[in-house]
This record gives sequence, C-alpha cells and structure tokens, in this order.
Amino acid sequence: MSFESGLNRANIFTSLLLVILLGGNLYFSVQYVQNLKQQNADTEQASSSFNSRLQVAQFLKEFIDTVLNTQGTVSFDNRVKLENDVLQIKDDAVTAQWKTFVGSKNNKEAQQNAVKLMALLADKML
Repeated sequence: MSFESGLNRANIFTSLLLVILLGGNLYFSVQYVQNLKQQNADTEQASSSFNSRLQVAQFLKEFIDTVLNTQGTVSFDNRVKLENDVLQIKDDAVTAQWKTFVGSKNNKEAQQNAVKLMALLADKML
C-alpha cells in the first residue's frame, strides 16, 4: 500500500506542478501580448507626432517662401495651396490664426498676424 500511496502523491504533485506552470505560462503570455500592444501604440504615437511636426515645418517653409519672399501679391494658386496645407495640419489653433491672417484689413495688421502665425507654427514644431 505504501507504494501506491507514494505513486498517488507523485501524481498529485506532478498534476499540481503542471497546473502551476501552465498558469504561469498563461500569465506571462498575456503580459507579453499587452507589452507588444503598448509598444505598438507608443510607436504609432511617436510617428504621428513626427509627421505632424514635419507638416508644420513644411508649411512654415512654404509660407515664408511664398508669402514673405513675394514682392507683390500672392497668386490665387499659391493661396489655395497654402490654405489646403493649413487644413492638412488639422490643428484648430493654426487654422484659426491662418483665417485671422487671411482676414487682415491692411498691411500692418497682416504683418502682425503673420508673425503670430509663424510663432504658433514654431511652437508646434517643438
């Protein structure tokens, strides 16, 4: 009888050890998957932030080249392109400042609004 009771104890111990190891594997598998998801989310957020900054930088350069370096008035095509580029940034503050700039009544007001727009764009790049 003692051999069978020892065998039963070994089976119980082995079964218990198997359940504990299986539970550990499941726990660590879930943790691994959650860490992968978090890492992917962080990577996407960093990529999105970089793309947004790049759009702002490209618009700022285009704004300077098109508006500030032009001696006369800005052509209709250039204004449409700038307007579309501002909308692609998808930032309410930038869009509002753009509309304020476009709605300027005179040259002095336009210059002040241009400075505000460029300062806002520079802040968005940081």
